[in-house]
Amino acid sequence: MDRFPFFVVLFSALGCVSVDGGAVEASWFITTHDGRGIGSCACTCPRVSKIRFELVPTAGGEDPCFGRASCQFSCDQRSGATRFDIPPGQYAISLVPVGPDGNDTTNDEAGTCRAGPGVAPEVREVVSGRVTGLDARTVLADCAPECGGADEGRVCSR
Repeated sequence: MDRFPFFVVLFSALGCVSVDGGAVEASWFITTHDGRGIGSCACTCPRVSKIRFELVPTAGGEDPCFGRASCQFSCDQRSGATRFDIPPGQYAISLVPVGPDGNDTTNDEAGTCRAGPGVAPEVREVVSGRVTGLDARTVLADCAPECGGADEGRVCSR
């Protein structure tokens, strides 16, 4: 067998990605409300374990990321990208901190800690077959007491 066709078939089979729309990617960093860096998401209060992409169509309609695990990423990963299955269109895109229980942490009912997106949603066009990238985003959270808490003189870490 000729080597060239073999390698073409091998690498084209390995590189196949289903394209049923566009993809969205973002990177983020976690800081305290007073501007200190947070070294690990384990030091956030309330605990942020994942970051979920929220894509609100500007023309109205459903968030294509709602309830989908493929739109959530480990907080400590600091970046993520969806599959190529986001319907084309214009979206207000934001990052939502999610707790270990799978719930949005921006609604802390106990009132002891605060977490949330650090900036307003960014409006971007999603195009089929392309990756729509966001600038690095800030996610805000309080520093857990065991990581320095309210000590404004140090980075929030263990």
